Amino acid sequence: MEIQKLNLMRHDTLKVSELIYETDTDLFDFFFRDKENAAKKIEKLVRAGNNGLSFERIMVVIDNNKEVQGVLVYSCGDEAKKMDEFKVLRENLNLWDVLKFTIMEWWDSHFLADLNEEDFYLACVAVDEEARGKGIGTFILKNAIEIARKHGFKRAVLDVDLDNKGAYRLYKRMGFKVFNKNAIPWIGGEKGALNMQFLI
Repeated sequence: MEIQKLNLMRHDTLKVSELIYETDTDLFDFFFRDKENAAKKIEKLVRAGNNGLSFERIMVVIDNNKEVQGVLVYSCGDEAKKMDEFKVLRENLNLWDVLKFTIMEWWDSHFLADLNEEDFYLACVAVDEEARGKGIGTFILKNAIEIARKHGFKRAVLDVDLDNKGAYRLYKRMGFKVFNKNAIPWIGGEKGALNMQFLI
């Protein structure tokens, strides 16, 4: 297995988009009904560039057959503040979908970690369902920490949904520690995320 930058000519961007969808299925399904519809919208943003889901910020794990097995979507420091995300949305999606993605970003902003210039942010970590149990998630995290270290970041930061116990256990095993909890009361409990960090 190997990790490399997403290449629009060599890698399956629809598969990458489907993996990104898997990181927040409930929210994507609420706005886009199903995986197929959501993945097509995500793929437009992956291919467009200069946004939070763009190819410039995606690493893929490939197997010996060059098939995508996992993805890491990341950002460096507070670079998201410098992007004109709304402009990219307007140029690549219809008005209704722009509104949906804008609402999704607003919703996420209530739960995601606050970042500073010295943070390497793991926005999405996903492994293909058929490839799980092969250590790909651990491989992605080890590589992400190494990238952060190599570029002089002080910490690697990620968010994990309160309901995602499997991911939480993996992140904890890899040395990530909870530094904040962002949650709201929800039907039958809470909705939100744990903000976790790995100090470099």
